[in-house]
Amino acid sequence: MEGFALRDAGDDGRAPLALRPIHLALVAFVATLPAHAPTIGAFAEAPQFEAIADTFLFALLLAAVTSSVVVLLRGLQRPRKVFARARVTAIAAAAYLLGTMGAVGLLFAPMPLPAAAVGAGLLAGAALPLLVAEWARAVAVPIDQALVLCAFVVLTASFVGWILALLPPSALVPVFCLLLVAGVVVPPVAARMGDPALPLARPADTMRRLVSVTWLPLLGFAVYAFMTDVMAHSAFGVVQASFLGGAVAALVMFGVCFLWGRTPLLPWSYRILVPLMAAAFVVLGAFPAGTFPRDASVVALYVFYIVLALLGCAVLLAVVRNRELPANVASGFACGVAAAAALLGQILSQVLTVTDDFAPWLAVLTGAFVAVLLVFLGRTSWNELVAPHESAAAEEPALAARSGTGDAPGGGAVGAAHGEEFEGAGAPDGSEPPVRPNASGDAFELAEPSMQNTLEARCAEVAAARGLSPREAEVLVFLARGFTPAYIAKSLVLSISTVRTHVRNIYRKLGVNKREELIHLIDGE
Repeated sequence: MEGFALRDAGDDGRAPLALRPIHLALVAFVATLPAHAPTIGAFAEAPQFEAIADTFLFALLLAAVTSSVVVLLRGLQRPRKVFARARVTAIAAAAYLLGTMGAVGLLFAPMPLPAAAVGAGLLAGAALPLLVAEWARAVAVPIDQALVLCAFVVLTASFVGWILALLPPSALVPVFCLLLVAGVVVPPVAARMGDPALPLARPADTMRRLVSVTWLPLLGFAVYAFMTDVMAHSAFGVVQASFLGGAVAALVMFGVCFLWGRTPLLPWSYRILVPLMAAAFVVLGAFPAGTFPRDASVVALYVFYIVLALLGCAVLLAVVRNRELPANVASGFACGVAAAAALLGQILSQVLTVTDDFAPWLAVLTGAFVAVLLVFLGRTSWNELVAPHESAAAEEPALAARSGTGDAPGGGAVGAAHGEEFEGAGAPDGSEPPVRPNASGDAFELAEPSMQNTLEARCAEVAAARGLSPREAEVLVFLARGFTPAYIAKSLVLSISTVRTHVRNIYRKLGVNKREELIHLIDGE
């Protein structure tokens, strides 16, 4: 498999993303998704578009929801053998090709064939979640790299969609089919790589951990799927704003990742970036109709929704990369939520066709999501303000004893780390760690790169000498910097319970009882 890497080299979330040919294949897959707005726009002038498109999309989304549930339930059980998974994925790739190409052919048929469109949609929709799961395995990277990768894919896919929209039908169909084939080649290959063995957990516990990490990003992704489907049927139509909005959203995310560069990026994005994008839409939409700012509000709305989709996809890739949960569980849940939201948008668009009164829904749902976000942020900020440090200190002895390392009140570093955690810390935008315990970590972020590299190298030596797993070695670096488990959970997109387990294992393997002892060990004293 050399030259066709299915993973980016290295596990360092701070390392720059190395773009590979597989990422171009991912662009082809995204650019040819039937529910992708630029894809819909490219075929809007086809002879049978009005008669076939909605029927095909409805069947596709319905089948995708059902298939996602099956993928999710299978993921909660013991994983398939590699050979069986590769065979199923190859069948899914063939079914997706057949269904999507069949739909393209029906768009240019001499007469409408709605029954055939239903069959093509069911075929493609049933296969889609399986392909998404394998794609997530193939390109899974840490969260910071995932944000960059998703921005690159959106930017490039928007450009490809714009090119497709300019092509005449005689060139559009063969080019689209070539891109379609390029986008489904990777999943059957990725399925042959196998997955690391994960300990079986109760389905309820697995889902609880998944929801605790992904609920906010997936809610945003669902809003994107719902509203873009509605907008595709609205008075706005599939406008050029979908291309421009994707490009602007990608450039905004590039700026956040490369220019701002603050970590953890995910909580910062939900605290600052998402409300800012929503505010831009509200302000521009308040101008009188027919003015340039009012027209630009449509682009701002697309930017807002695509930023939400970027964050949701990036979290999915990070969760799959972390191997905390089975890939099929994370992918099946995400794909099912998005497909269900898009299906609701499809149904609503048919209901509202009588009045064409779509505009109020755009502002209402945008405001509703921001309201949920602000309530969550307000709750976590309130927890920061009123969380009594005395209760955290009182919990230290019990938590330290549970870890098997601490033996005195306040003497267990793991207990102290747990005591610093508070409700909501495991969520993607959980509350910030207390200022005092995290002060050393903040100072380290401002240190010279050479100092950071030296500490990371020393942590790698200690991890290798004491037999720490790769994930434990990664957590060790954060502990050495002085960060709390809450901060580590947000930075690595892990549930707080998983971080607790890693911290306990690290202290046990290193034979230390206090954070000071850990620092001395890393310093070689």
